[in-house]
Amino acid sequence: MLKDYKVLQVAPLVFKTLAWIGVSLGLISALVIFFGGATPETPGWMGIISLVVGVLYGFVFLVVSEGIELLLDMNSRIK
Repeated sequence: MLKDYKVLQVAPLVFKTLAWIGVSLGLISALVIFFGGATPETPGWMGIISLVVGVLYGFVFLVVSEGIELLLDMNSRIK
């Protein structure tokens, strides 16, 4: 099934890894801003923005990963 698509075989794993990295970095940066990193230049509410952006990146990368898996599954069913 996937012998023709070497890169697409690895792509869902890469995008799922990027999704978890995005979520974890968003969480870590939000915690840093909430607990000690908030300065007048970086107010505390920026932690919420950082968390939302991290979760959004995670969601987008997971959707891309699932889309690639769906396309590969459709291709295998057609063949």
